[in-house]
Amino acid sequence: ITTAYLSDRKTYIIVLCCNAVDITEKFIRNLYAYTDPQDFHVLFVDNGSTDETPRLLADIAKRNQNVSIDTLSHNSGVIGGRNRGFAVYESLETKPDYLLFLDNDQFVQDGWFSQHHDVMEQGGYDVVGVEGWLLGRSFFPVKKCSRPTEAFSYVGCGGMLIRKKVTDAIGLFDEKFNPCYFEDPDMCFRCLAKGFKIGWNCKAKIIHLAHQ
Repeated sequence: ITTAYLSDRKTYIIVLCCNAVDITEKFIRNLYAYTDPQDFHVLFVDNGSTDETPRLLADIAKRNQNVSIDTLSHNSGVIGGRNRGFAVYESLETKPDYLLFLDNDQFVQDGWFSQHHDVMEQGGYDVVGVEGWLLGRSFFPVKKCSRPTEAFSYVGCGGMLIRKKVTDAIGLFDEKFNPCYFEDPDMCFRCLAKGFKIGWNCKAKIIHLAHQ
């Protein structure tokens, strides 16, 4: 896959972080080791960190032209923070056609970028996630899916790749669910109601240290 081909998949990556500077530092190392800088712009939303995270992000932004930082004075919650990043994306005069949410405890591996986009293109999907979840009758998640043949109800926000036309049509996460949880099935249901197609990349080259 050539760089010219990948650059057609220019992606705006939003990363939410709050403290845990060592984890964020590892996330950044992996992102730049395994992703061509021409293929993405990354926005770090610092959700009120009180450790060395602001200094780390300022240093990264100083050394890389494809980095932006949005620093919040307090923790606005997972949903509030992601929506804040989305608002920055929406304010851009020229927006990339793809939006991607990564958590700072999701460490990308070699080939992850092209593989994730390939799943979207080959499946004709509008949204692709790296974690497929099954909901029970009470609409609570009852199972994290592990086999490609398993039915899933929705895909989680962390690692969610979204086409611009989706957010143009339905917006992003409903903040009535803030600070966290249930915003991702809600969004997936709204996508399906509008006729968008959702895929699960069950072999995503992303290692997740959940809830770090």
